[in-house]
Amino acid sequence: MDKLDALDLNLLTCLQEDNQLTADLLAEKVGRSPSAVARRLRRLRSTGAIAADVALVSEQAVGHPLSAIIHIQLERHALNEVEGFKRQLVACENVQFCLEISGAFDILLLVVVPDMTAFNDFADDLLAGQRGVRRYETSFVKRRLKASLALPLDQLAG
Repeated sequence: MDKLDALDLNLLTCLQEDNQLTADLLAEKVGRSPSAVARRLRRLRSTGAIAADVALVSEQAVGHPLSAIIHIQLERHALNEVEGFKRQLVACENVQFCLEISGAFDILLLVVVPDMTAFNDFADDLLAGQRGVRRYETSFVKRRLKASLALPLDQLAG
């Protein structure tokens, strides 16, 4: 991937706030022509600097689903078992985040389900009977105070 310059970072910052901005509006914000902005956006997408254009769905709009944070401690780190388990987690549509972490636990999940029954089904199917899982701990989200995937580009550039 090419190194990002100041214009790239400026465009990415604008798009992280609102990815529906037109090339004309972005051009006004960054002081370039719409055609230059459009070319730059094509390059950012083709190089993977823009990984995806997605919509954040309101929890209220879908009936306030139950969110859970799950810390998973693995029994052993046998590559075949662990890799298969990680593939299952990544493929599960209820898993919003799946992160390998350091410390007492090995994997952290953010899981969203309609209700407690669905959570129990998820935990029974994907976690409880899984070979290689020593234990897991769950915390339920009471309220989302912030939900963002935006990167602090001004702090990371340099």
